Amino acid sequence: MEATKDEEKRLPISDHALLNGILTNQLSFNTFSAKAKSAVAINKDSYDATLNIKIKNKEAIWISITTLFGIEAARVLITPSRFKMMNRINGTYIDEPFAFLHQFASEGITYDNLQSIMLGNIIEQALTHTDETQTSGLGYSLRGSKNDLNFLVEVDEAYRIARCRLSTFNGAQQVNTSYSDFATIKEHPIPKDIRLAANSAAVNVQLQLKYNRMALNEPLEMPFTIPSKYKPLRVMR
Repeated sequence: MEATKDEEKRLPISDHALLNGILTNQLSFNTFSAKAKSAVAINKDSYDATLNIKIKNKEAIWISITTLFGIEAARVLITPSRFKMMNRINGTYIDEPFAFLHQFASEGITYDNLQSIMLGNIIEQALTHTDETQTSGLGYSLRGSKNDLNFLVEVDEAYRIARCRLSTFNGAQQVNTSYSDFATIKEHPIPKDIRLAANSAAVNVQLQLKYNRMALNEPLEMPFTIPSKYKPLRVMR
């Protein structure tokens, strides 16, 4: 394939310089919080909702999902060891090991990967297991694999993550994310528009997040108590 005019004009860059440029843009934080307008499609069903998102770095991701009528429909708590969700509409809950999420994506996906996906940071595997870097239509790309996870990360010329593709070796499970409309917080770019598509035999999910009211390093509370009357939800295996 012939190089595009943009690629022809772009000067070669060393792997070291590329990674340094990306790392300079990485968001370093203790806590992150934001509200987001979201559009979600799960298989043939679609929903609009507001998400209240709180993240404690390397500890927990907490999400409250509110309907257009201001009613909390669900609450999610993800830690490096567990995935919990309660559905306030039908009084059910899920409380499973983190590995529960691997049925929707590669077993190589970690809690840290989820944090990176939600913030537009580079995934940890790309820092240690990149096999190939090259110029791309967006800027530069990093490609590699670890365990059962293939990855392709594309960054723009400002070294901001623009796209991230994660898949199993056989391609049966894929998570594709794109980032745009960047804001600058504490000298670091954060995407305000995130679009994610997760495809597997279990479920197909399309998600768009539009962040607003973002804040860093503020004290956070993550209340999550499952009422005793809630019933466990039967989940697919």
